[in-house]
Amino acid sequence: MALNSIEETYRSRTPKSAALLQRASQSLPGGLTRNFGYFRPYPVVQQRGSGPYLWDVDGNRYVDLNYNGLSLIHGHAYKPIAQALAKATEDGWAWLGTNLPQIEFAETLCKRIAIFDKVLFTNSGTEASMLAVKMARGFTKRQLILKAHGGYHGTYSDLEAGLHGQGEIAGHTLLAEFNNAADFERVLAQHGSKIAAVVLEPVMYTGVVMPALPGFLNQVQAAARKAGALFVLDDCLMLRLAVGGSAEKFGLEPDITFLGKFVGGGMPVGAVGARREIMDLADPAKADGIYHGGSFNGNVLASVAGRIAVEHLTAERIARMDAQADRIRQALEAKAKAVGLSLYVLCEGSVMGLYFSATKPKPGSELPNPDLSGRYHLACLNRGVQMGPGGMVSMSTAMTDESTAEAIAGMCAALEDVRP
Repeated sequence: MALNSIEETYRSRTPKSAALLQRASQSLPGGLTRNFGYFRPYPVVQQRGSGPYLWDVDGNRYVDLNYNGLSLIHGHAYKPIAQALAKATEDGWAWLGTNLPQIEFAETLCKRIAIFDKVLFTNSGTEASMLAVKMARGFTKRQLILKAHGGYHGTYSDLEAGLHGQGEIAGHTLLAEFNNAADFERVLAQHGSKIAAVVLEPVMYTGVVMPALPGFLNQVQAAARKAGALFVLDDCLMLRLAVGGSAEKFGLEPDITFLGKFVGGGMPVGAVGARREIMDLADPAKADGIYHGGSFNGNVLASVAGRIAVEHLTAERIARMDAQADRIRQALEAKAKAVGLSLYVLCEGSVMGLYFSATKPKPGSELPNPDLSGRYHLACLNRGVQMGPGGMVSMSTAMTDESTAEAIAGMCAALEDVRP
């Protein structure tokens, strides 16, 4: 099916979305308030969600394979969270002092994540990345940060180096190649005495989904320690890989870990945790400590929702999500081969990336065959499946055998639509 036909079908299904996006563009740049989620000719305007499904303003239903950028691990309108939030709002939800839900949420994270002696809350993963860097610089008395080309850690300028056409930032940020331990070792050997921290995500997800090669993260962690730098793990997206997060999955002992996304249970949240000697730098009783502020840090609603979201993500549910992702992967690989398409699927646990390439894509933000990828994304929407633009896919605990089968049917039909 030609692009024109796929796009025409999309436009014919979504006229109300088109009209609302036009209206939105008068008050919002491009009609929306974040870049992620934008695609041509325009994104759908969504109206409601329930479990693994979303409905747009035109009444179209989609199996959701994105979940607001992986922030809804239990799907849409998860009843235990919705009911707890409704009850919590009766008494108010933003106070100056500490609150009991905040304490309980902190205790939950400290019990679950091995390196968390203590934790601090923020309101997003981006804010958590900023705080993690601030803590690392304060603890080491060094300034430089080392990260991967193409690694996404939020919209904090020091960690946007290597993204959006930007290179290294003099005096702030150095870059090395993801999955190339020797490159990280080279930079650490050259600048190690000035590097406060190495910041890495265990699976690159923005752009090309790229799992870490076996041993890569452990080698970089060891090299950071040798240089006297802290190893900082960005687990905003990949805490989902195991009960104790990606550190448990890959056998890591990071000095600092920061979190976001699903740990808020759908509410805005971020968190930073580490061993006691690092976290106590932020003790407000210390006159020479690190200042951490935020009117809504650890607010009641985020704490209530976050604790439930984390506690309800059990090992059994993680294993089921992983199995569903593998079921989708196998079906797509078989269908692509049958219709004569080169499809490379990169998968880690319950997340994957779909790329129209005969060879393994390189880490970074440049998609192989972006035109075909864009056509396929639209074709999937036409077939009732929403994934992330660029081929990003994730599961939730709300996915059932039925919704997984629906996703497979829609995605395989979309492969037929874009076949040569």
